[in-house]
Amino acid sequence: MQSFFERRSTTLDTTQPGIRHIQALIRNRTPVSVVVHGNTELEGTIQWQDMSYLAIGQEGRPVTLVNRGAVITLRALG
Repeated sequence: MQSFFERRSTTLDTTQPGIRHIQALIRNRTPVSVVVHGNTELEGTIQWQDMSYLAIGQEGRPVTLVNRGAVITLRALG
């Protein structure tokens, strides 16, 4: 959650290396494993990202929205 004193940009900063890496994973449809708080692991491909969420999709299943602040690790599987 954003603090009163914290200022966050209203747009996704594509100059940041982490953002560019995630965009490459989306572009290449690379399967990923995402671990979130509580040690829940999700596998699939990242469909899109915005400032607050990642959309993780698996074939034949609905898209799961993951809060970026809840992600512990994100690793490419392919």
